Amino acid sequence: MSKKEKVLLGLILFFLFTLFFPRPVILTIVAPALLVLYSLFYNPLKEKWEALKQRRYLQGMLLFFAVVLTSVLLSSDLDKALNFLDPRLTLFYLPLTVGTLQLRKDFRDNVLLGFALLTTAMCAICLSYGLNRSQFFAQPEFLYNDALTEILGQQSIYISLLVNLSIYIFAYFILFKPAKYKGLLVLATLFLFGMSYLLASRIMMGTLYAICLGFCFYYILKRKKYLEGVTLLMGLLIGVFLIFKFFPQTLNRFKELTHTQFNYQSMGKESHYNMEVTADQWNGANFRMAAWRCGWELFKQHPLFGVRIGDKKDRLCEVYEEKSFRFAIETNKNVHNNYLDILYSMGLTGLLVFLFGWIILPIAAAWKYSDGLAILIIITFAAAWVTEIYFDRNLGGMLTGLLIPFVLTYTKKERQP
Repeated sequence: MSKKEKVLLGLILFFLFTLFFPRPVILTIVAPALLVLYSLFYNPLKEKWEALKQRRYLQGMLLFFAVVLTSVLLSSDLDKALNFLDPRLTLFYLPLTVGTLQLRKDFRDNVLLGFALLTTAMCAICLSYGLNRSQFFAQPEFLYNDALTEILGQQSIYISLLVNLSIYIFAYFILFKPAKYKGLLVLATLFLFGMSYLLASRIMMGTLYAICLGFCFYYILKRKKYLEGVTLLMGLLIGVFLIFKFFPQTLNRFKELTHTQFNYQSMGKESHYNMEVTADQWNGANFRMAAWRCGWELFKQHPLFGVRIGDKKDRLCEVYEEKSFRFAIETNKNVHNNYLDILYSMGLTGLLVFLFGWIILPIAAAWKYSDGLAILIIITFAAAWVTEIYFDRNLGGMLTGLLIPFVLTYTKKERQP
């Protein structure tokens, strides 16, 4: 690894570290600034221009930001629009700088491994903090969901996303790379599986298990690794059974899926994993069903270009008011869906550009060069966007703006099979 690569590695990991700890704020300003400036001068501007022309997904990403900026400028409430623009700025400057780097594949892989190790260390801090607060299982509610990540000041859904990505990276090194210390990587992977369960993100757990099952069948049928594939499958099933057996609280998150009916006028309590789930509560499932319907109705009123980013919150509250959805108003709830948020704020125009720029074209680029790891990372982001509005939070915008362009930065020559 060259000196220049070592500096870039350090800046990326420093940037990612500050995402785990958003305080002090100065670090969250300095870290991206250093990374952007170094990336800007890492390779010649001519190389960057060539990368921008060749990597069609970058053009799609920048076009999406142009749609965002247009929606902001056309908003009736410019102050609110600029507030919404702030966490979306990373969708412009990170693809334009980090996304135009020309890197060696081995270097990219080492950066991803560093990211996975950093995530594992942060999860170990969360677990230690949770165990201490729970007085070592006397109060197990401190070992689940957002309580587990409170020390980081971040919601568990975002940490769960990083856990999924780290598991893929460790598996890639264990199975396909001549990595040292594979035994430690296996232990780290098992630890992260347990953390995934404790973080209790249904969408991320479902995505993780579906990908693991798919990979097991791929190993069995495609590569004819029957013993290894069956062993992986059995290990996954046994692990899931043991975790559910000894840590049953997360089951409440899935019991909510049996209560998807809702009444807009209801002011029932909000369900929690540490309480009994009943039909009269608002929970993560029935609230989303109710809010998604409101967002869909708003989209149908403005299908092509949406209600504009700066006006989206007020217009959504108007729909809530029409339905007497007091629970959503008083708790300041959004629609909890990145796609729907884009659809009713920027219309079909914004959603189609987003889908092509951030999902379809990146997956096509990764598929062209048989980059399975990049495909899994992009698919996992796409799944995470189903239940949360990632671009309304700085963390969501930064993770998206950095990781998706970065996994596709290694050079064309090295991409060839």
